[in-house]
Amino acid sequence: MAPVPGRLRKNLTGIIVDVDDLVLDVTGFSRGDLVGSRSTEFMHPDDHELALTSWIQMIGKPGTPHQIQARHRNAAGRWLWVEITNTLDESDPTLIHTEMVLIDRPPVDRTSVSSRLLRHLAEALPMGIAQIDTDRRIVFSNGKLADVTGRPDGEHLTDVLGAVTPADGAALDRAVATVLGGDDTEIELSLTHPARGERRCGVILSALAGRSGYGTTGALLCVTDITDEVQQRAEMLRRAAHDTLTGCLNRAAILDALADAVAAGGGVAVLFFDLDRFKQVNDNYGHAAGDRLLVAVAERLRRGTRDASVGRLGGDEFLVLARAVPSAEQAEQLGKRLERAIRRPLTLGGKVIRPGASVGVAWTADPATEPADLIARADAAMYEAKRRHHARPGAGRR
Repeated sequence: MAPVPGRLRKNLTGIIVDVDDLVLDVTGFSRGDLVGSRSTEFMHPDDHELALTSWIQMIGKPGTPHQIQARHRNAAGRWLWVEITNTLDESDPTLIHTEMVLIDRPPVDRTSVSSRLLRHLAEALPMGIAQIDTDRRIVFSNGKLADVTGRPDGEHLTDVLGAVTPADGAALDRAVATVLGGDDTEIELSLTHPARGERRCGVILSALAGRSGYGTTGALLCVTDITDEVQQRAEMLRRAAHDTLTGCLNRAAILDALADAVAAGGGVAVLFFDLDRFKQVNDNYGHAAGDRLLVAVAERLRRGTRDASVGRLGGDEFLVLARAVPSAEQAEQLGKRLERAIRRPLTLGGKVIRPGASVGVAWTADPATEPADLIARADAAMYEAKRRHHARPGAGRR
């Protein structure tokens, strides 16, 4: 009968996150001894290279079991030969399932692995790999690292990552110090590629040997060019915060900005704009013309303000958030100036029209003011302005 395997779960850097009772019975460790520690901390140092090679191969093939035989320390300090099978979870690529079976002895002496096999596996990975010793000298690197960084192989980490921008150089130095102290970490940094200009890279730093009593022997750095991913992420965030038609902040984003501005203190002005006779523009010239009017108004509001945020609340309603406005009187002056800017002539459908807008202004310097109350005051002032517009003689004529 085949032996029943003990089971563990690890994260992508080899940290044990869960372990079953059978593993505890075999090794004599408590759950607290194992969970939160890196698995190599309990592995014989001579087996680390074998484990690293198998681990790299496993990461490249989710769902495929990868098996090694190695020596595992028990609670009494003795070395037990075990057969370890690691499998990267296909549905969760951050989770590794591990089975461990106690064996009498390895059928083949596999305590060392040829550097040719290690290089072959490392060259197949879509990321730059560098192994460094405790003096930050490069022990091993793959060809992808030179492609990502634009720097040829060197003897020291600074030879390869010396083009890191000054703003990120200190962060890299701290991260390397952290991993050589035995703690895994990861950072993002920018470097200047000689052919591609500034690139954004993600770096995962994993300590080798760990805290098993043998000391950290070095670290493994995995370097990935994430420039496109970062740009896509920034574009997604921009789109999530902006109105697609006018480029203004959308309702949620402008309300968040208002809450931050009020909480920060200082004079904050809110100007609520509602276009006059917008429905008539849509009826007379078509919705495409109405869209062009909205785009033109948004641009006029942006050009007429400095250090202000312009948001579209929906339909033909806009909200301008101005910071560092010293008084309510100056907030009113800003509202009048922007109202005049909106009223400049505009050609739509081959005809010149003069857009109009009603504006309501609210101001506060009290950080305890509720943003919703400030908007309500501006909204009420806007409707009062609209009522006055409609009451003027000839207000209904174009």
